[in-house]
Amino acid sequence: MENRNPKKFKDYADKFIKSRKFRVAPSTLVNNKCKANALKRYFGETLISDICHSDILDLFDDLHERYANKTINEFMTVLRGTFKHAASDGAIGVSPMLDVKNFKACKVEPKPFSKAELNSLHNTHGCLHGKHALMLNVLIGVRISELIALTWEDIDFKRKEMFVRRAKVLSDYKTPKTEESIRKVELNELAIQVLLKQLKLTGDKATREISVLQSDNKSRIKEHLQFVFYNSQTDAPFIHAAQFNKTFFKPFLEKAGVEHRGASQLRHTFASQNLTAGISKEWIARQMGHSDTAMIDKHYGKWIAVDSPDYASASARNLSSTFDMEVSEPVPVTEISSEFVALIQVLQTKPELLAAVKMLVGSQP
Repeated sequence: MENRNPKKFKDYADKFIKSRKFRVAPSTLVNNKCKANALKRYFGETLISDICHSDILDLFDDLHERYANKTINEFMTVLRGTFKHAASDGAIGVSPMLDVKNFKACKVEPKPFSKAELNSLHNTHGCLHGKHALMLNVLIGVRISELIALTWEDIDFKRKEMFVRRAKVLSDYKTPKTEESIRKVELNELAIQVLLKQLKLTGDKATREISVLQSDNKSRIKEHLQFVFYNSQTDAPFIHAAQFNKTFFKPFLEKAGVEHRGASQLRHTFASQNLTAGISKEWIARQMGHSDTAMIDKHYGKWIAVDSPDYASASARNLSSTFDMEVSEPVPVTEISSEFVALIQVLQTKPELLAAVKMLVGSQP
């Protein structure tokens, strides 16, 4: 039967976006809208029934010139949804996205902070709110969106526990994205010390009314809460993770002379430093809000060789008596000053200076 009301691509793209409003989180919806708008500009006034498989391949050729595979796969989500709506209405027969597979996305390697870098950050003067937030994140491993949404009502000093109940994504408070993410986090002694210092800064701040979007992406609950971390430039809680990065984290790394990376790497640092120290992956996963260790292995954890114990010597000592052989005892490492750490970091960025130092040391009797 002939379609009496031919529709354009943009009509069904709008229908797809409208259908997503209560199905996905606000941040995902914003991403979908952005991709849909770009696709509407590309296809212009084209009738959806006139778009064929080769047109999709031409689109991908164009997208490959500007975007990474991960981003192109996000465009595919919108394309599949748009053509599925059209097929359900009978506006098209077969979707031109049929049998189109996602492109392989490169795994982004974590860039956790080493102990030397963390020491440099600790010894750098800066906004105390941001500095305390940084230190706490390394110690407990929450998401940045969860960290800036933390309130004093979530802290139980007596039980040494913290509850993750909400996150600040874009400019919206919402419940965490998975059931496991709504969790109880153990606070170690260092985390308690950091929080007690922060309590002196914001413990007497007035409560604020916020509206928290619930897991159905529709219902909202109003809460009156006292926030832990404030942006010292605005004397208000951080608006979102991007503001934390821009106003505190990026300039603080520059001041400390530490290689730039996003604040999300603080969470990676928690996982990687604990893995390197031999701490249980199950405990790490539970602290971070994962139901198993798969995400730790796949995404968060990275062995930090420079900070790892001498496991080779430990392995030798374990079997030395079995083979009736002797192994020398490890030489204790004395405390390294922050000045020496800073010098080493400078030398690592200046290979010509490092080579000169090695020559001088090697020439000593």
